[in-house]
Amino acid sequence: MTQGFKELSSVCQAIASGRQSVLLRKAGLRESTAESVFQAKSFYLLPTLYHEKGSKSVTPDFSISLRVEIIRAGDLLDWSHIEKILPLTAYHPPTIREHFDSRNEHLLHFAHIRAFALSPIWQLPHTPALSGCRSWFDLPSPPAQITETAVPETSTIRQIAQLLP
Repeated sequence: MTQGFKELSSVCQAIASGRQSVLLRKAGLRESTAESVFQAKSFYLLPTLYHEKGSKSVTPDFSISLRVEIIRAGDLLDWSHIEKILPLTAYHPPTIREHFDSRNEHLLHFAHIRAFALSPIWQLPHTPALSGCRSWFDLPSPPAQITETAVPETSTIRQIAQLLP
């Protein structure tokens, strides 16, 4: 099964440019914290504008330009540790703090990733099956003509790797 993971467009852009190599996640409104952990070892990022700094815009379709592989995943339980990582990401710090403090568990799941740029970009229509405030989605197989190129490692990517547990 091909897996897709919804992520902020700004985060997807940061990953594609080598400015970010970590994903942070609590859970969607319709998910438990346990359901939002990074279990898939490889997945496509579905860029969304819905939570982009307060936006409620629905993405008309998904321009999928990245596949990622998890190097390692786990939980971040200490806010001071997360604060060190945030400047190296495109995440909005107040939103991440809100996610960390929400629910009974003070934690964020993380995935340290290696990214691969797709060519051409995979255009996937926004359907009811891809709607809702969920993290994970089953996707059709990607088009056969897509090729992948590893996003080059940068000093920021190396710095993030050193800050993660």
